[in-house]
This record gives sequence, C-alpha cells and structure tokens, in this order.
Amino acid sequence: MEGQANAADPTVMASLPLPPPPGRQSHETYIVQLPKNQVYRVPPRENALIVEQYRNPAAPKKTRGACCSCDRRVLLTLGLIAVSIVAIVGITLATLYLIFDPTGPTFSISNLVVKSGGADWNSRPQYKVSLIANNPNEKLGIQYEAGEVSLLFEGTRIAGGRFPKLDQCREESSVVIANMSGPGGLFRWVSSSGDGPVPLELEMNLAVRIRTAGMETWLMSSNVFCHFMVTDLRNNTRVLSQKCDTDFKEY
Repeated sequence: MEGQANAADPTVMASLPLPPPPGRQSHETYIVQLPKNQVYRVPPRENALIVEQYRNPAAPKKTRGACCSCDRRVLLTLGLIAVSIVAIVGITLATLYLIFDPTGPTFSISNLVVKSGGADWNSRPQYKVSLIANNPNEKLGIQYEAGEVSLLFEGTRIAGGRFPKLDQCREESSVVIANMSGPGGLFRWVSSSGDGPVPLELEMNLAVRIRTAGMETWLMSSNVFCHFMVTDLRNNTRVLSQKCDTDFKEY
C-alpha cells in the first residue's frame, strides 16, 4: 500500500528520471576540459576600439623635422645645379681661352697737358695724359675696369688718378684721357729741375676682362709701365720719346 501511495505521489514522480522517448536510446553526458590558453572569450567593448586602431593605423602626421629635411634636399639640389652651371661656363671659357690665346692691350702716349694753377701755393696742378689703347686680339674684345694711374718723376709719385672704364671690340684702337692731380710743391720741384727735357714715368694698374661669344672671363691684371720724355711742364709740353710695356697676367 505504501508503495502504491508513493507511486501516486506527484512529488516523487517529478524526482524520478523520465524514460527515454520511444524509438530513441539514452545519451551519456561527457565533461570536456580545455587548457586556459585555449578558452575563447568575447572581448570587452572597450577593447574593440584598440583592435580597430591596430587594423587601420592612422597616417603619420608630418612633423617640422620632415619639412626641414625637405628644405635641405631642395637647397642641396639647387646648390648642385648652380655648381654644375658654373663648372660648365668655366670649362667653356677655359676652352675658348686656350683656343684664342688672348693678348693684353698695348698703350702709347700721345700728349700731356699740365695746368699749374698759377701762383697759388694751395692749388693742385692738373695733369691730363692722352693715351692710345690698342686691342691686338683678332677675335676677342677687351673690357677695362677702372684702374689706378700714377705719374712719377725720378721715382717719386707727383700725381695720381683713375683710368676710365672702356669697352673695345676686336682689333680696335681708342683714345683714352687719364686725368690726374698732385701737390703744387712737387710740380714746382719738377719744373725747377732744369731747362732740358723732363723724364717722366707713367704707371697703370688695370683690371680687364676678355669678351667672346657673349661671355666674359674673370678679371685679369694688366700693368702698364711707360717711360717718356717731355720738353717741360710749363709751356707747350710735347712728348719727345716714349717706351711702354704691358705686363699682362692671365690669372
């Protein structure tokens, strides 16, 4: 009777295992253990942004250092271009220089005019030397820069001035006036040296450029030394004799 009561008790019936469905066998339950490093979990939401940043890295921003590097490259490129142009022009000029073999200018003195300034001891006599400048080059022009001119008597500089700028074509001769001035005391010393001819010296330190094919060379030195005799320095000064030499330096 007690067994029948337990069978009829619904609480006992709920605790009993259910029979398998018809036509199906019962399945056993297995417990699978995995290592901790293989356990996959869903990452937290805050980690999703970090993952996206690794997948799509942002483009690096240009810094000031990168701009400076670009500027240096541009300056280096421009410098190399300028050096190349200078080298090409220099080689071209050197080649033309070797082909044409330039010659320095020659000079001769045609006249000397002196204005003493009268009896005024404070006046400075004016000397005007007329020169003929000759360019002997057949295919080269000469450009004269302003140079220094000195007039000497017995090794003493009695007057000084400047040589004017001048451009000459090939095989051209030009009249050049060199104006100079000096102390009045030196003029009186030269005038009272004697009644005969007066020996004088003219020195010119010139800087010239050789021109050809639309280009100019570097500045070259042309030093001119003239020894000449004149009648006197007071009345109707005439040139009696002269000899001029040019020291042309090609560097």
